[in-house]
Amino acid sequence: GSGIRYDLIFDKKNEKINQVYLSELIRYHVSGRLKVAPEHTSEEVLKLMRKPDFKLFFKLVDFFENMNKKHHLNQQIIPYFISSHPGCKNADMAELAVTTKQLNVSTEQVQDFTPTPMTLSSVIYYTGINPYTGKPVHVPRTQEEKLSQRKYFFWSQKENRDKIKKELYKMGRPDIAQKLYGK
Repeated sequence: GSGIRYDLIFDKKNEKINQVYLSELIRYHVSGRLKVAPEHTSEEVLKLMRKPDFKLFFKLVDFFENMNKKHHLNQQIIPYFISSHPGCKNADMAELAVTTKQLNVSTEQVQDFTPTPMTLSSVIYYTGINPYTGKPVHVPRTQEEKLSQRKYFFWSQKENRDKIKKELYKMGRPDIAQKLYGK
């Protein structure tokens, strides 16, 4: 039931042995669904989360799919994502929606950001400032803004389609609306 730290698996120093481990894990110990926590796709948001670049998730997906093909497995990756994290804007969530659509991964494991004691994210949440740079950081605080970000996880649901399209056009991002919905 718990996930893995895929960022450690692709650590350059131990990459070869870690990939043997990952191969064994995928082949013999995944019960159909491998849970991982990329948490976001935005480079800026991931830096504030102290998480690795999303490119590592692409690497994991490729490795996972290759192992599935090689061993005739029918497994899926279930990523975990967070909305409303300090630094996250609706445009970031829209890009996340496009990326997950392109990867054909489910966004069922999701949550709104919740401040956790003793973390950089909580410091930024409460102060609105990145303590390392002294610069202000956008913090989604209102219920309205949190719901607005969360709907991008469920971009394919009929009840969200018109709201998202309208918002994307208002943001000047018809390109994202096109990627999500076509015409």
